[in-house]
Amino acid sequence: NSHMCLNFVFIANTKIYICLMYIFLKVLSFFLRTVPTFLNKLTYKCFYSLLFHLLKLRRKVVLANLKRAFPDKSQNWYEKMTSECYKFYVEDFLEFLSFPRYFDNKKIKFNDLELLDEALKEDKGVIFVGGHFGSFDKLFYDLSNKGYSLCGVAYKQNDSAADQFFKKIREKYMERQLYKGESGIHLKAALKNNEILILLSDQDAREKGKFVNFFNIPSSTPSGAAILHKRIGAPIIFFAITKHDHEYSVTFTKINAAGTLDVDEVVQEYTLALENVIKKNPEQYFWFHKRWKTTLRGL
Repeated sequence: NSHMCLNFVFIANTKIYICLMYIFLKVLSFFLRTVPTFLNKLTYKCFYSLLFHLLKLRRKVVLANLKRAFPDKSQNWYEKMTSECYKFYVEDFLEFLSFPRYFDNKKIKFNDLELLDEALKEDKGVIFVGGHFGSFDKLFYDLSNKGYSLCGVAYKQNDSAADQFFKKIREKYMERQLYKGESGIHLKAALKNNEILILLSDQDAREKGKFVNFFNIPSSTPSGAAILHKRIGAPIIFFAITKHDHEYSVTFTKINAAGTLDVDEVVQEYTLALENVIKKNPEQYFWFHKRWKTTLRGL
């Protein structure tokens, strides 16, 4: 009976937490969408100060990642880049919560959009590969407004309230959002419908990943995009969106254009494409991930 009582209390507390978190996100979203811009800017600064200076949330992870990726930089560079990374992602996250207020299509400039159009003409769908770099949700929103059909695959958040809140926003400009680990049937169905299947393929994939070089470090990397490409022939387009002042530049690259690479080589090619864009604007990469967790464990 005591165990049942404890379980009941735990479940009740969990439900209360989920409800409160959802309400908090809804209120914050409403605030960010409606208040004058100067108050939003003040909110950004407050969140930055809280996360960077007070809580120091994952600062050690960011610094460690930067030092591994850029071993020849100075301590001042690492500190400055860490600060810039926090500023970028605080602003980007809060702008995401304020959807669609700051999702201005006029500020996004596309390069090589014809690569995406040509890939879709093959009628096999497009495997749209990128990483946690830049304001990619703004890119997806703009593509949706241009008439492209999108299907995204995301990691399920530990916080179910936040997960559902984010999913509801994304499904306003995607056909649907799937979760990593779901049946491959859904992925193949999206490609069969000639949709753009979004895969962010840069997190540590543990023992299931392919070990390829990322900043000259053997890194466990998701290979699902490469496997789908080789099995069903859907073309892979690598994408990146980079912020310059108050505008965004989008670039596309066709991966394995010659069709001669095996799975490991395809993974290496899109990983290198991501590395190249990060090197130009390292503050716009999500260094908060424990990217080299598997290699550090010696697996």
